[in-house]
Amino acid sequence: MARCPHCGESMADGQEQCYACGQHVRTRRGYRHERHINPLVYVGAGLIVVLVLGALLLMRNNTARKQAAAAAEVEAQRVQDSTRRATHQWQEMVQAAQNDPEAQALTAELDDIDSRFESVRMRVASHPSPPQESIISQHEAELARLRESIVFLVSAEEGEKQAQRDSIEAGKQRLEDLTRQLGTTP
Repeated sequence: MARCPHCGESMADGQEQCYACGQHVRTRRGYRHERHINPLVYVGAGLIVVLVLGALLLMRNNTARKQAAAAAEVEAQRVQDSTRRATHQWQEMVQAAQNDPEAQALTAELDDIDSRFESVRMRVASHPSPPQESIISQHEAELARLRESIVFLVSAEEGEKQAQRDSIEAGKQRLEDLTRQLGTTP
């Protein structure tokens, strides 16, 4: 049996008021104190969790974007360096081809074939038809390929040079054939 904390009178379990002194007292047994928590606390806690998760997500996205940008920059630099090296090597090869007597002779032959083609082109195709335009573009592409082949011929290994020469001769023959086609195509 419990006692009143104010006057010491005995009290029954669950009794909320002392009959002797009239004080409002709750006994410990059977009494459960209810704590009411303001719902704004839950809303505030939820808002904080959402904000923290949002901030983490933004930081992760920003980090990923920065890493992607850095990787793209590194790749762009690598491509620029590679292009620079290739351009430098090409210029060295062109310089070597300009000093090579075989390359000079082949270039002179290509210039002769090209001048004959241009002569036919001026006579026949002042306003080229679609088939003539096709022949002209084929001639230009083949001529550019042969000029590159001459440059590669100079820097090729001795065993590869004959195959390169044969390819150039076949290309010269294709240019001659395109010149004849241009002259006969309406």
